[in-house]
Amino acid sequence: MTFDAQVWGEYLGALLDSLWATIWLFLGSMAIGTVGGALLALMRTTPVWPVRAVSIAFTWVFRGLPPLVILFFTYFGLPALGVALTPMAAGILGLGLTAAAYTAEIFRSGLSAVDRGQWEAAQALAMTPTHYMWRVIAPQAFRVSIPPYFSNAITALKATSLASTITVAEITGTANRLISTTFQPLEILTIVAIIYLLLNTVLVLLQFLFERAFALKS
Repeated sequence: MTFDAQVWGEYLGALLDSLWATIWLFLGSMAIGTVGGALLALMRTTPVWPVRAVSIAFTWVFRGLPPLVILFFTYFGLPALGVALTPMAAGILGLGLTAAAYTAEIFRSGLSAVDRGQWEAAQALAMTPTHYMWRVIAPQAFRVSIPPYFSNAITALKATSLASTITVAEITGTANRLISTTFQPLEILTIVAIIYLLLNTVLVLLQFLFERAFALKS
């Protein structure tokens, strides 16, 4: 098998067009994952045990199930319950629920890493729970959570390729379609690999910038 560089020029445009679907899948799932994970982590800090139980059960379920099974449930299973989603919406929801479960544990670990004296000092100053959580606890917890958070983001980026199984025309799905018609897997998959590595590099750079920003504040 020889490497045909002309394939790059012919099919790069189609793959770049599908890049937008990958980006939307990633941004949507990480938005759900970040907000949902933060709420679940806060639920774990409450003294109300039913609230803690809901958070524990959610993370147990969605960390224990393969993301592909969750995607199949959101796309094929929810219509049986009367909730029909588009492939993109089902992909974002399924991947977002998975991301939320892992992000919850990341943020919970970050909150646990904050010295209890910080909590007690904030309470001694008569700060409201919302105030001391936002101004005192959250910045310290997030600083600790930055590396695992971005590691989870990279995992979420790669997981977007699973959405091709529910007919989302993201990069991997488009690549599979092109390979089945052109029989040029090496060239097409090389383009796909480069695109994923470039996206990964952006996340690594963002992690570096966040770490530097919080280091300067400390």
